[in-house]
Amino acid sequence: MKRVVVSALLALCIAQPAAQAVAQTVSDQCFALGDIAGQVASWHAHKKTKAQALEQAARYYKDPSDRAAVDAIIEKIYSPDAPHMTPDQASMAITSECVNQHKGQASPAQ
Repeated sequence: MKRVVVSALLALCIAQPAAQAVAQTVSDQCFALGDIAGQVASWHAHKKTKAQALEQAARYYKDPSDRAAVDAIIEKIYSPDAPHMTPDQASMAITSECVNQHKGQASPAQ
């Protein structure tokens, strides 16, 4: 009986984080946004238009917060004022910006 209870508790502990991970969206994960920024920069470098990038994003990102995050990345990279960035530079810049933003939100008010 003890073995069954321990096994059930272990299974529950393992299943709970997995269920939470599925519920997360791309917009919650800085590394994922960085990867997307790298892809968008690659599209831009290969002469894909902003409209084509937005259309592609709409096809793959259905969650409203994900769409907003991806659309913001596209706007930044395709902005006429934006410096030309390689995919690696775009990935690092967006990841860093996201991490800094999350740090600011996580800071306790004093």
